[in-house]
Amino acid sequence: MLFLTCVISREVENQYTFHSDYSFIKSMKEKGMPWAAQSVNLTTRQEGVLSNIAKSRSARKDHIIRAKIVLLSAAGWSNARTSKEVGLGKLAVGKWRRRWLKNEEILLEVENKEQKKSDYRRCVESVLSDVPRPGTPPKFTAKQLCQIVSVASEKPEVSGLPLSHWSLSSLADELQKRGIVESISTSQLSIFLK
Repeated sequence: MLFLTCVISREVENQYTFHSDYSFIKSMKEKGMPWAAQSVNLTTRQEGVLSNIAKSRSARKDHIIRAKIVLLSAAGWSNARTSKEVGLGKLAVGKWRRRWLKNEEILLEVENKEQKKSDYRRCVESVLSDVPRPGTPPKFTAKQLCQIVSVASEKPEVSGLPLSHWSLSSLADELQKRGIVESISTSQLSIFLK
């Protein structure tokens, strides 16, 4: 069992970047002790905000689960016990514990600035939110989409075309002529105008 714990810890070590007290965990591994999760300490204000999120009926479900993870971690629960309680895997529970610990100093700085409750709650929710994922940026901006819909709702006669209704190809040509888009396919237009 001890060997398995160390192997899992090495996999997690390679996959994630640990924050400040990694030396403590490393020394435990060197002594042959099983890996233990770092404890979470919450201020009264943090605990209040997290409790409100965890009990909320209107908050995002992922925020509710993550708030519960942090609260249970602060209560001294292990990742395994917490994972059973919230219905996530141990690695996911550990990920959100580490995310909270990584941002602990920033949250304390924000808390000490005496901000409104709503501003501080937004800050806590940003810690509980997913990190933006990589990918290609959208080809069309929100402004372009609004302009596309606006042109599509105009009559073609306004543009000097002898049509009673827009066809997708004539609308695409008009959008390019007005400089709203460089190019757009008729299939993309049909998706936007559904």
